[in-house]
Amino acid sequence: MIPSKVVEKVVVCRDVAHIYLKLLKPIVKPTPGQFVMVWVPGYEEIPMSVSDFSDDILRITVKCRGPTTNYLVRELPVGSYLGVRGPYGKGVTEDLISGKGLFIVGGIGIAPILYLVKYYRELIKGSKLLAGFVSRDESKVTDELINYLEVDMVSEDVDGATVIDLLKKYLPSINNYDYYLVSGPKAVLDQVVNLVGDSLRGYVLTESLMKCGLGFCGSCALKDFLVCRDGTLVDASRYRWLIS
Repeated sequence: MIPSKVVEKVVVCRDVAHIYLKLLKPIVKPTPGQFVMVWVPGYEEIPMSVSDFSDDILRITVKCRGPTTNYLVRELPVGSYLGVRGPYGKGVTEDLISGKGLFIVGGIGIAPILYLVKYYRELIKGSKLLAGFVSRDESKVTDELINYLEVDMVSEDVDGATVIDLLKKYLPSINNYDYYLVSGPKAVLDQVVNLVGDSLRGYVLTESLMKCGLGFCGSCALKDFLVCRDGTLVDASRYRWLIS
């Protein structure tokens, strides 16, 4: 466990915040799609996608979902300390994202995509992001991406639509892209892989309940696939089999 100091906190909206952690010991540079386990004193240890990393400053992007994340977003003061271990899992390597990509994101699934787009900014030129959020306020997390790729976004409170509704508009022209990558809640992942089918090479950043992060407890198992150890990245065709 690496002690890490909260050096900055940016509240995006009422329920979402970027938290910047200065790692007091070096770690291997994360690959986009990898995650870390974050221990919050007085609460619990939770898995968090890396949403940015530079010069031993690790950023996590947190949405309120329960007591621990509520504390991180609404109460955690700058200057406090958290524990970090990782990075864990399999991330997105550059050989997988050659060509023109379609990134499909539901809600806080944007976190690993924020890191990926900047990490591979030259490779993803010409790609597009489809994103859906509960509120227009939450969609502000995509503002930092507009200089890197085209963004098409909807929110339930303003547009009355989800990212699945948005994706359906693109299905007739899906073959204009070389691959897709989907990230977000499991319900979004399941619908996307079934809608797109085998018409396009695809990848999934898998979502599951993770407790240990090391593949020991089995809480994140999908059939024979342990999300924390074998993922989070998985080929879309295999993911479709895992949820069948």
